[in-house]
Amino acid sequence: MMRNDNNRNVFTRTPFIILFAMTAVLLWGLAYPFIKLGLSEFQISQDDVAGKMLFAGIRFTIAGFITLAVAKFKKQNIVREAKGNVCLLLVFGLVNTGLHYLCFYVGLANCEGSKASVMNSMGTFLLIIFGSILFHERMTGNKVIGCMLGFVGILIANLGGKAMEGFRIAGEGMIIANAVCSAFGGILTRVVTKKVNTIVATGYSLATGGIMLMLGGVLSGGTIDTITAKGVMLLAGLVMISTVAFILYNTLLKYNPVADIAIFNALIPASGTLLSCLFLKEAFYLKYLISIVIIVLGIWLINKPNMNRQRDGRT
Repeated sequence: MMRNDNNRNVFTRTPFIILFAMTAVLLWGLAYPFIKLGLSEFQISQDDVAGKMLFAGIRFTIAGFITLAVAKFKKQNIVREAKGNVCLLLVFGLVNTGLHYLCFYVGLANCEGSKASVMNSMGTFLLIIFGSILFHERMTGNKVIGCMLGFVGILIANLGGKAMEGFRIAGEGMIIANAVCSAFGGILTRVVTKKVNTIVATGYSLATGGIMLMLGGVLSGGTIDTITAKGVMLLAGLVMISTVAFILYNTLLKYNPVADIAIFNALIPASGTLLSCLFLKEAFYLKYLISIVIIVLGIWLINKPNMNRQRDGRT
């Protein structure tokens, strides 16, 4: 499918698409070490799922209200935009933020990290498949090969983990559910942003999903008893990451074929691992670099036809 490419919308021009998508990827990658450091500062243990939900809920709720404030600053009527679309926005927030991260935290607490990372990548490829079916986007050979390379890249980055065997509903099952929520969240983004301004929709999604997570965390017995200045700064960084990354990513999904944007998500685990090596002094392995090169090749294959069209001056 061809993009509606024009000079007036930078979100449809390949150089800016790559810039904005990579910015979102790097920000989400940066969230990995920030989350680890933040949980440590707030003294939330690895197996404290309720505490993690509460922490995530606070992060997304604040990010949602800041995003809505940005929309208000840009002269968007956030009440009028939501009017008539309340149920749709609630479902968007529930799937794209609430259930998505609930399943992620529960699954990660009961599943080996490398295994979770590989299984979670299903969301990227499910989104590409769903996009092809629901939005009649042609599944080309380049897209198929690009998806395969993306999955192989993620698999290589996680070589050496525990054996990929065994299945638990609370572990692997929740990671699969998280991947499905991620894919449907991307589909809902395309649907919702046709009716509601992208920044407004993103703000409501983050805020409503964040509130759901906070309630779930509190009702499950989650508490945050230790607050430090460093912890608050890390939380502020995570809020910024959510605000900027989701606005960029959701806007890209609104204007471009789903596969062209979704494939960038395959880079998130690798970028998160590299940034964790940098900020947390974790061990660096050559496989991480090989993984990134393979995933980038997949991204290039999927976006190559659009680059050629823009180079030739066609839309």
